[in-house]
Amino acid sequence: MRITPDKMNKLDGRVCFICGKYLLNYTEKDMAYLKVHSGSTMKAKPNMYHLFSCPSCTKMAHKRCWYDVGEKKVKKGWFGKSEYILSCPSCGTDLSSKREKRVDWNRGYEIPDHPESEILELHVSDVVTWKAGSVFGKIGKAIDNFFQAVGLGSLTNPERNAVARAASNVGKTIQDVAERVFKIKLTPQQRAELKELRCQNCDAPLPMPGEFVDAVVCAHCGTAHLL
Repeated sequence: MRITPDKMNKLDGRVCFICGKYLLNYTEKDMAYLKVHSGSTMKAKPNMYHLFSCPSCTKMAHKRCWYDVGEKKVKKGWFGKSEYILSCPSCGTDLSSKREKRVDWNRGYEIPDHPESEILELHVSDVVTWKAGSVFGKIGKAIDNFFQAVGLGSLTNPERNAVARAASNVGKTIQDVAERVFKIKLTPQQRAELKELRCQNCDAPLPMPGEFVDAVVCAHCGTAHLL
């Protein structure tokens, strides 16, 4: 089932219970492989990735995490052949029948014994649209008289370097940073009294900046905040 941008708020801030990363974020390895009519496979990147929830405990994870961690190899006795079964790493429920072979990820792996209607399909273009739309609603506004949204292209070289360092600290690059950057207007005293910092785009908690840190980037949506 394809999740469109208007429904992505339900996934905002939620993390994969297996890898701990945000469900609306993805990596190279999360991209699905598709079976094509010729019998070969084709990588869907950069088109889509998938999420799946355990029907028993309802915990959700990236499809690739189910493949990496949920698929277990079991043996039928001492001399029997190995079989595969999908089990939930959280509640231990067996989610598939035993199979002699497991389809490799790059051969078009699918969650066994579960119809496509149970699999959430996220198109990268939709995720980008949702993240951008959430930011664009705040363009030109000052947030609580402290934050002001500016364009990434308007930053000075030192500011861009600070954002790049902050992005690296959360496993991102400057290319991953959202187009809109929030500048915070704080006096030295106000900064010293700062106890908590939250993303002005998605409200996720931000890492507290050190005394000599000039920027932080949200690990969830990639929004940069200049201090």
